[in-house]
Amino acid sequence: MLFDGVAFPPRSSERHPAQLDVTQANALSLRVDGKIISCDQQCADVSAPVGNLPVRFKFPDGWVFVVERTTEVSHWLERNRRSSKVDKIEANWMAWLLSVLVCIGVVLGSYFYALPWASDKVAKTLPDYVAVALGDKILESFDNSWQESELSPQAQQEIRQRVTQHVEQLEALPYPVEVVFRSSELGANAFALPGGKIVLLDELVALADNEQQLDSIILHELGHIHHRHMVKKLVHSSLLSVGVALLTGESSGVVDNLAGLGVFFISNGHSREAELEADAYARQAMLTLYGSSEPMAEMFELFKQQEMLEPPEWMSTHPDFEQRIQAARE
Repeated sequence: MLFDGVAFPPRSSERHPAQLDVTQANALSLRVDGKIISCDQQCADVSAPVGNLPVRFKFPDGWVFVVERTTEVSHWLERNRRSSKVDKIEANWMAWLLSVLVCIGVVLGSYFYALPWASDKVAKTLPDYVAVALGDKILESFDNSWQESELSPQAQQEIRQRVTQHVEQLEALPYPVEVVFRSSELGANAFALPGGKIVLLDELVALADNEQQLDSIILHELGHIHHRHMVKKLVHSSLLSVGVALLTGESSGVVDNLAGLGVFFISNGHSREAELEADAYARQAMLTLYGSSEPMAEMFELFKQQEMLEPPEWMSTHPDFEQRIQAARE
């Protein structure tokens, strides 16, 4: 059997048309430029075959013969036990399936365990001034669509003083707390930003029937600050974006949109966990400050009444209100 290919002289890149004779058992003969170069098969260095890449035969005297991967070449490699582990895996569908499952397991394990762990570590080591700058930037972006608060300066100051008094009685927070007021079409809501800022919308202040109900929501936002949820989420999103770019090799709009949709459904579970952690912090703080978390349950009931159409629980970033009301009253 003859294999057609090209040969290279020792320490040279000059190409020569050549043939490799593998007819004789345990022997190789290279025919090039009218010469025959022979050696024992075991003395030749045969490159490990990978996929459809060419196969390289190196003779003891330095001549190199390169042949394209064909069916005949593959059969010879198998008969002479020259097939690589990669070749054997490629030919074994069970190994393919196992490899796919392992890859899926690594990706899922990285997302659900390694990524949250890394996000938590990075968030804790991130300098405070970076988190504060992020919060300022986010608020600046929101202010493009939000309006100035219509609450009186006196009402705003009273709430700020009350929050300051509450913070002094609770466990130390990672950042100084700053309460800012805005008005928005988002309705009754509040937001904790990186770096310790809490945004209260006028509609939330109007919805609360008393100070304790409003404070329960403010304490919930303090819970987000206590656990550094927003910083962790920003770090998590950044690491995930880098991971997607590395896996896909590009960051086109299509990939970004698909990744964004997938991340939306997958990350909802993490958002609900963060909300439950903030609820637990607020519940304990209400017990410390007021001796009861009933106002928190009452506030959730007011929120529930505001919901005209509540989305399915798996599509909501917040836990079900019934679940939160029950937890607040336990």
